[in-house]
Amino acid sequence: MPATKKAKTNDGTPSNRGGGALTSTTIDDLTALTTAQLYSLSSRRHRDESRESVRRAQEERDRAYVSLEQSQRWLERANEHLERQEENAREAHREYMDAKNLLVRVRQASSAAVEMMGGRAAAYAAADDSSDDEGGALGLAGRMSSGGFSMAGSKSRKGKVPFVQDILIEFAKAGELADGKKLADADTELVARKDRSQFANSMKLIEELWTEEEELFLRSGADEIAESLEELKVIAETIAVRCLTKLNEWEGRTDPTPTGHQKPSFISIGTRARRVFVSRKKGEVEEEV
Repeated sequence: MPATKKAKTNDGTPSNRGGGALTSTTIDDLTALTTAQLYSLSSRRHRDESRESVRRAQEERDRAYVSLEQSQRWLERANEHLERQEENAREAHREYMDAKNLLVRVRQASSAAVEMMGGRAAAYAAADDSSDDEGGALGLAGRMSSGGFSMAGSKSRKGKVPFVQDILIEFAKAGELADGKKLADADTELVARKDRSQFANSMKLIEELWTEEEELFLRSGADEIAESLEELKVIAETIAVRCLTKLNEWEGRTDPTPTGHQKPSFISIGTRARRVFVSRKKGEVEEEV
């Protein structure tokens, strides 16, 4: 059998195609390839981690944007609420100033009434002594302001029917009217249960005749009333005189000025007021017919 010839390389050395040992050059190439692959794997891993970090950073940014938008909305709502509160405060201040100005006018009117009644009471003193019928409204008001019909005087009239000014003074001192309730709904120990009808009619008449300033003053708090007891007394007595005057006028008297013997008890005023209210109602029915 003839011997086989070995293939030679370009430089004339025999080739190692038969699977012999690897040369050092081949080993270096394999090592370099493996190292490159490891670097490639590491780079991809770092790249993936970087992308994940970027994704988490974007999510955090988006959440931060959402939180910022919510904070901005809360801030806008807080600003709107603050503006409403400031407007309410300004409105309350305006109402307070209006009420204060009204109170000043009430006090000025009360002071003027006190001076007027005090100055003219002496002029009618002689007439009051000679005849109660000739005293007139000013004499009556003078006696009321001097304490004849005052709340203090009512204590000496224990067991007698209280006057309407006594009831108004009691209501105001206790702060009964500060919540805006009707006079007839206020609590009082001065009125017996059997006299509630006359009391309701007298209070209805007062609500018809008192002025806005007088109502505002009587509906003040107990602390404010305690600082203005003199004005309270004058206003209550003025309302009582006004009730007697209007009743005389409605009853057709030539001179509606209250006489000295006319007492502003709630029963007397309530009884007379009831007749006026019934007469009005009948007149309205006749007009409808």
